[in-house]
Amino acid sequence: GVVLMINDKNDSKESGFCESTKNIIKSIKKILGIIDETETISFEISEFMKEVENSFVSFPKKYKKFYELTPSKTNFFVNREKELEKLRNTYENWNKDRFISCAIVAQKGSGISSTLNLFLQSTSKINTIKVELDEKVYTKEEYFRYFNSLFETDNITTNQEFIDYLNNIENSKIIVLENLHHMFLKKVTGFEAIELLFELISYTLKKVFWIGAFTPESWKYLDKTILISNYFTTKICMEPFDIEEIKKVILKRNELANLKIVFTEEGKKQKSQDFLEENFFKQLCKLSNGNISLVLMYWIRSIVKIEKNKIYVKQINKLDNTFIKKLSTEDLFVLQTLILHDGLTLENYSNASDETKHLCRKKFMVMLEKGILIQPKQKFNINPIIYEHIHNYLSSKNYIH
Repeated sequence: GVVLMINDKNDSKESGFCESTKNIIKSIKKILGIIDETETISFEISEFMKEVENSFVSFPKKYKKFYELTPSKTNFFVNREKELEKLRNTYENWNKDRFISCAIVAQKGSGISSTLNLFLQSTSKINTIKVELDEKVYTKEEYFRYFNSLFETDNITTNQEFIDYLNNIENSKIIVLENLHHMFLKKVTGFEAIELLFELISYTLKKVFWIGAFTPESWKYLDKTILISNYFTTKICMEPFDIEEIKKVILKRNELANLKIVFTEEGKKQKSQDFLEENFFKQLCKLSNGNISLVLMYWIRSIVKIEKNKIYVKQINKLDNTFIKKLSTEDLFVLQTLILHDGLTLENYSNASDETKHLCRKKFMVMLEKGILIQPKQKFNINPIIYEHIHNYLSSKNYIH
């Protein structure tokens, strides 16, 4: 290696030259994937959420409602026509011959809830149950507790009773179960609940149109382990949004808020609005990987100010993700397990990994501090801002397929 000796008394010109040389070397290293061991995880990731929050807090009140991360009302709905059409056709076919069920496979934040809400508006005449699982239901006991509460039945203890109950109701039903991947845990006895559910679905297709939603990773895993695709006659995959769709998501909101977007850039040379807009959306598409929740987060973070019906937006900075390559094998196993389950509580992770809660807590806390994980409620999950990078890295190392 070449050692550069730098004298403190160098004039600013020379030290400027060294600085720029260091930066060039750094960027070449980054391209080659070489990491300086001294470089600690970048603060940017933990700061990102704060920046989004701070930016959101400073919005004038009347604009906040346009950016809440809740399932879209119809006027915000972005083109999922293809998926909606498939869903409607599947439902029509179920109406005709009745032996049909439907799985929707999509990344979080890609518009599942909005699409389902829109679909259900057109089927409002039929009795519907729509729920979102937000905690693990993987044992027999939890399964019966969960469905007794859902169907408002009296302490049913066998699957046959549930089957009889659904087959004997007067009118047909639609049952939508979002986050169905919360119905298993990756361990030998972790599939009791989901296998009972598959039995329930198989024997009640005549009376119930079942829709289950999964993440792509959990679907692939469940197909390898328990052949999940045998239980759903139709599978609808939601592709990530492309650049045009992402533009619509943002432009529609600003149109409704009556705001004109002004793209800004640091530096003296003024580039045209068209150029800056094109650049902005290209970067937004790349960094969000077409995930609408992330699109909105990046957008909110880019807002400089809102005044006089104008919204000023700065260009998006890339996050430095080189630290991912420094994660230990142990860390990668944690991340693999969290991706397969779409997040886990401490207790669930401890059960899945056969490690003590104390040890799991230690691992999680370090990753939480670094901003790799987030814990909005009970569950620990991968920070959505780096999810895509972690997912790709785990793929390249064959942790997930």
